[in-house]
Order: sequence, then structure tokens, then C-alpha cells
Amino acid sequence: MSAMAQFSVVLPVRDCQYSIIDEVEQLLDALPGIIDEAAEVVVVDDGSRDATVDVLAELERRHAGLRVVCHPRPRGMEAAGQTGLEKSIGDVVFIRETDAPVRLEDLRQLYEMSRDRSVVAARAQSAPKSFEGPLMRRLKAWNPAGATHRIDRVGAGLQMIRRPHLQQLATPAGQATPLQRERITLVRQDAVQARSL
Repeated sequence: MSAMAQFSVVLPVRDCQYSIIDEVEQLLDALPGIIDEAAEVVVVDDGSRDATVDVLAELERRHAGLRVVCHPRPRGMEAAGQTGLEKSIGDVVFIRETDAPVRLEDLRQLYEMSRDRSVVAARAQSAPKSFEGPLMRRLKAWNPAGATHRIDRVGAGLQMIRRPHLQQLATPAGQATPLQRERITLVRQDAVQARSL
């Protein structure tokens, strides 16, 4: 994507050769319907041991709005996210926090919030859906010993931050940069809270 991108979506990934094509293409197809301005998707591979890098290279050849950055060895998903923040060029950056697919509704909600210039950072975290229904009831009834099994689903998490504030926060170690008089909006499980620092 050209240097004109106003929005970036950063996806840290590792060892996801079988799921990354659908996830990236779904996101690229949906972006024009969510974000009105120019946008890019930056995928950061964190030293995958499978064929993820090859799959991403092919995707990058096919899609102009996609950029791929690769760590030669695993450094951790947080480091991959940091690399994505550094390599992205958008004025507003959306970054995925988990390996769950980006919920398009979360992206839409954060994009709408980003239109308010006083919002410098926000987070959307989808609440995991409970495993209820006929199948779960049958599994619970089938359990003759009465043992309980816990099935957890990790909710998808997405953050938004404005680049000028991202650069202010990236100071040398030991120097804190307070965000005074800034409005930070936090989004948690469909509830919006705003506070001034």
C-alpha cells in the first residue's frame, strides 16, 4: 500500500498456514465497507515453523493492501505486535491482541470511535459466547461420573491508537510520558467508558 494509508490493521501471527488465507482475505474484502479512507493490513509473522511465511508471501503478491513482515525466529506475539506498530504507516493503528480472528464489528466500532479526534486509544474485547444448546446439554447428561469439564473460548481483542500518541509513548527506557488532558476511551465487552487523565 502507498504511504497514503490513513489506517493500519496489524495482525501478529505464528504457525497459522491453514487459517491465514481466509482471515486475511476476509479482512481485506471487508475493509472498504468499514473504513472510508485508505487502509493497509500489516501481518507480522513471529518466526513460524510451518509454511505460514510462504502462504503470506503469496497473499502479499495478490493483494496490494497487504504488507508482510517476518521475524526470523520466534520473539513472542507481543514483540510481533510491536514490530507491526513500528512498520505500519497509518495515522490510526488497529492491532489484534489475541490469535482469534478480528471481529469485524469490533473494527467497525473502533473506527467509528476514531472519528472523534479526542479519542487517542481504545480497546474492543468481544465477550466469548457461552457453549450452550442441545449438544452441550447432551454432553453434560452423558457424563455418568458427574465430572465437570471446562471449555474456554478466548474473546477477540482489538486495540486502536493514534500514531502521534504511539510515538509519544515510545520513549527511552525509564522516561514516562504522561498523557495529560487526553481523553482515553476504553471499550470492554460492549460497554464504553471514557475518562480523562
